[in-house]
Amino acid sequence: MRFAIVINLDYDSNPEEVCRHLWKRIRNEMIEEGFRLEGRLFTMEMQNEEACEKARQVIDRLNEDSALVEGDIYNYLKEFYGYNHSHTINLLLPPTTEIRLETP
Repeated sequence: MRFAIVINLDYDSNPEEVCRHLWKRIRNEMIEEGFRLEGRLFTMEMQNEEACEKARQVIDRLNEDSALVEGDIYNYLKEFYGYNHSHTINLLLPPTTEIRLETP
């Protein structure tokens, strides 16, 4: 199962420079943990419980780094959720009802 983790920082309520630095650390740690970065989406071939636990561990480890952010790292997160990526619909592609296969 392909599972996705979404992490968006709260740039509106926090200094942009801090959020940029935090995002770099989150990105690097998530990749080190085995996630694949697709834009701002982290994906992994894994069951949802395991993928969520791995993502939480990354954020909790970063939260222990007092030099990274002031206070609780969760205050810098705007969104932090996971979902089964196979349910994602790419709206850049035509609807499946419009795709026809023709044989020569």
